[in-house]
Amino acid sequence: MLIRFVVKNFRSYGQETEFNMLPSQNVRRNDWHVHNEAHGVSVLRAAVIYGANGAGKSCLIRAIGRLQAMVGHGTLPPAASRDANKYTGAKEPVTLEIEFTTKSDQYSYGVSYCGNTCVEEWLYSTNKRTPKCIFERKRDVATGKTKITLLPIKKEDAKTKMLVSLLEENILKDNELLLSKHDVVKEEQMEDAYNWIVTNMHVIYPETHSTSIFDNRYSNPLFKQQSEKLITALDLGIDELVLKDEDLESFKMSISEWPELVQGVEKIVRKLSKIPDKDMEAMVEASAFTISIRREGDKYLVRRIKSVHKVCAGNYNFELKEESDGTQRIFDFLPMVQEVNGMAKTYIIDELDRSLHPSLVKALVERIVTDKNMKGQLIFTTHDAGLLNGNIFRNDEIWFTEKDRETQNTHIYTLDEFKPRTDLNLEKGYLNGRFGAIPFLAKLNELNWE
Repeated sequence: MLIRFVVKNFRSYGQETEFNMLPSQNVRRNDWHVHNEAHGVSVLRAAVIYGANGAGKSCLIRAIGRLQAMVGHGTLPPAASRDANKYTGAKEPVTLEIEFTTKSDQYSYGVSYCGNTCVEEWLYSTNKRTPKCIFERKRDVATGKTKITLLPIKKEDAKTKMLVSLLEENILKDNELLLSKHDVVKEEQMEDAYNWIVTNMHVIYPETHSTSIFDNRYSNPLFKQQSEKLITALDLGIDELVLKDEDLESFKMSISEWPELVQGVEKIVRKLSKIPDKDMEAMVEASAFTISIRREGDKYLVRRIKSVHKVCAGNYNFELKEESDGTQRIFDFLPMVQEVNGMAKTYIIDELDRSLHPSLVKALVERIVTDKNMKGQLIFTTHDAGLLNGNIFRNDEIWFTEKDRETQNTHIYTLDEFKPRTDLNLEKGYLNGRFGAIPFLAKLNELNWE
């Protein structure tokens, strides 16, 4: 579970800023919204983030996503050179730090970087019972050399000294992360932390189109049943989703009018042919199709998920890409709904309400958050003030982002800081500016519109 995320000097976050999932001692209602972790820490299972356009909501999500992407790829991307806050710290390092729990331990992992150079990196076990440093890595600015300390190893034998020396001098480049070298270091806690960041945390952006319903999920009867139940409940006009398989050549003939898709398919096939494993699967998105290509021995099969609309004249199949933007957005959320409720997964979504009707958004969020058996976490940004409801979220689960007009730096805070009355209309109070985090609008008559 996510405990906290700290960001400094990343885009609009100039000063060190903390977002956390720690329950407030002031909130006494909805105790079942709190996960009591085995390592002695309690965390909230949901958070919603509000703010005006350009106030830093998406920037916070991007910072979390940046950290995850760097760990997953093992390197700082070229785009990292543009991450630093342009107003206050263009030459100062960007710092991203995340604290979280896994089944076996509690960790704090952080990285500090300037441009495409890692300046510092660290991983600590923050378990209250046995807190310790797992590794530290620091670059000497004057010499350009990196110093690595592997503290779990009590006695540095010759083999360990050689490994550290190789990492410092040869193996670990300035733009690479030590955590991603867990397979080289062979430290179990490093691997444990790496796996949580890469696989247990999911970041979904407004432009994300997930193909994850293909990854053997929809062939699972339970997932199919739960997905269709949700789709029906949300009144999307879809009666069911079906899997369609066909051989590669037949599929290429059917899409000949979309040359970019044909090229994409052929490219995937060439890649699959070079992989020695007998059975492999890959995804490709283009035009009106989202497909998976599966190799079984020397044979290639194309799988598509189609939506079925039943009308009086019969049943009609549609490609997923032929559905509305809002319906496609719901498809992106199908794995999330199942995993947040049934597994200890953390989903972080930017603009959950994009392309969705407010009533649909409320129904979807209530379906997840009000389930007392919810095992994961849901964190998202939105402009939908209709969700500001004490029956859905606790005061410490509602966050606001606001930019300082002078410095243009973002700061964040919770509704709990205002200690609102239990009978207060939160939606009305927010829209009236009681909690800040709303746009500053000039009087329209001053714009000289006619």
